[in-house]
Amino acid sequence: MTQRLPLKGLVRLFGITVFLTMLTGLAVAQRSVSGKVTDADSKAPLSGVSIVVSGTTKGTSTDAQGNYKIDLAANQKSLVFSFNGYDSRTLNVGSGATLNVELEVDVKALQSVVVTGYTAQRKKDITGAVAVVSAKELTATPAASVTQMLQGKASGVIVGNDNSPGGGTMVRIRGFGTINNNSPLYVIDGVPTQGTLNQINPYDIESMQVLKDASAASIYGARAANGVVIITTKKGKAGDPKINFDYYTGTQAPGKMLDLLNAEELGKYLFKADVGAGKTPWVTSPSAQYRFDQNGGVTMADYIFPNVFGSLPYDPLSVYTNDINDPELGKTRFNVNKANKAGTDWQDVIYDPAPISNYQIGASGGTAKAKYSFSGNYFKQDGILRYTNYQRYSIRANTEFTQGKFTVGQNMTFSYDKRNGISNNTENSILLAARIHPIIPVFDITGGPPALGGTNTSPWNGFGGPRGLNLGNATNPLAELYRAKDNYTYGTHLFGNAFAEYAIMKNLKARSSIGVEYNNFNRSEFFIRNIEAAEPRNTNSLNVFNNFDNSWTWYNTLNYNTTIKEDHDINVLAGTEAVATYSFGFNASRS
Repeated sequence: MTQRLPLKGLVRLFGITVFLTMLTGLAVAQRSVSGKVTDADSKAPLSGVSIVVSGTTKGTSTDAQGNYKIDLAANQKSLVFSFNGYDSRTLNVGSGATLNVELEVDVKALQSVVVTGYTAQRKKDITGAVAVVSAKELTATPAASVTQMLQGKASGVIVGNDNSPGGGTMVRIRGFGTINNNSPLYVIDGVPTQGTLNQINPYDIESMQVLKDASAASIYGARAANGVVIITTKKGKAGDPKINFDYYTGTQAPGKMLDLLNAEELGKYLFKADVGAGKTPWVTSPSAQYRFDQNGGVTMADYIFPNVFGSLPYDPLSVYTNDINDPELGKTRFNVNKANKAGTDWQDVIYDPAPISNYQIGASGGTAKAKYSFSGNYFKQDGILRYTNYQRYSIRANTEFTQGKFTVGQNMTFSYDKRNGISNNTENSILLAARIHPIIPVFDITGGPPALGGTNTSPWNGFGGPRGLNLGNATNPLAELYRAKDNYTYGTHLFGNAFAEYAIMKNLKARSSIGVEYNNFNRSEFFIRNIEAAEPRNTNSLNVFNNFDNSWTWYNTLNYNTTIKEDHDINVLAGTEAVATYSFGFNASRS
């Protein structure tokens, strides 16, 4: 007797067959490879070696004993082994399940020359803690300043910044050493500085060395207490002229925002807070902008200045004023604000995607007796915070000439920048956006200043604000940014050195170098009385700041360097250094 399976049974049987077939295929197609990675000379296991499947991002690393294990698909035939200080290797796996690997030390890396003070050493001869960052590593991340680019590039170096375009940075090498100044000493082509380095074009840098411990930085004395960052700019090389042009542009966007209450949610919070305190908010509301029923239902005012539920009994424009000196302001005349019942997302108001662009042109070349390198740069970054931005123009000229035993040269950079940022205090727009009441609109009934699409008769007024009951004292963050959009800081910077070197005899050289640094800053700030604020400024005010500083450094050295029987290196350095600094500031205010 033949029994037929029902249709559902056939479908289920077919599905199980297909599933088992796929499992079998996966088992055949995927295999594991394991092994051990060791040093080719000492045979010691290497921990932390990176193993990546060639042509993919799939990978693993060796454990403390140098062992690893990785799964490969049928079409994956080779693995890439790489480790800092060792030559990378790409090996075919073959059909075996075990692959042991030996890595050889990268001799070129150890032979590379590192600037560690007034002289240079091979990397393998250095016993102190020195981190080297190449130009390629440094410029991999777009940023305004050298110190911002250094973030994450050297172990033991912490970089923080205020995240505004062209803003200041904080560099800490191995933590904090004092309650006073913890910034490291920067030495650029032999000239020391402790500035922000915003005046230096990052794309002019050849290499950067970070001297992290006392033995490495001791030659700079007490100035090196917080570490030393040595920067070498690009020099010309003998050969045909080379002209290059680099350009990039991109967009920056805000990341994750704070999850803040909207107007209705804030009302419900106020209701629950009063109920929890044993009060009756349906009888006496905790806020003039809200009314509650006994079940927690929320009714919001239609206008917050003047505070009115429902329609105004008159034409709003007939009682409107933008004159903060009007004696009837708040009595019979108002800068009328309509409630935003949906709630104003103040973070969305002040943040916008912002472009960032960099243009770099350079020329270099020369002969054995004359070398040159010139460059020009333009950098522009708009902040994701509206009306903040930074621009920098810079030119650089490095030359070197040799005649017989004499060598002379110079490294010079001139830059001009302008910046509009915010102050890191409790009144900056970022904090104001978190504090200001969500029922307040961005603009009053005029729609804002004409430049922003409004109809207000004043170029600076027409913003919504907390001038009303129970609205707090946080001012409109967009108004603060807009009114400060022309409060620029202008900077002029000159930085560089000139040097002369004479080869007295074989292995003995005398060198003299004089370096200069010049900085000039000018800033004008104009603040008007903010009519929409709960606590408006008493007067309009103008502040002007002029700051000037310069320094010069002159050092003279004798350097003897020789090698005895290819095994013993002798390097003797003697010299003197003189440093002078001067600064001057003048500020004026008028209200």
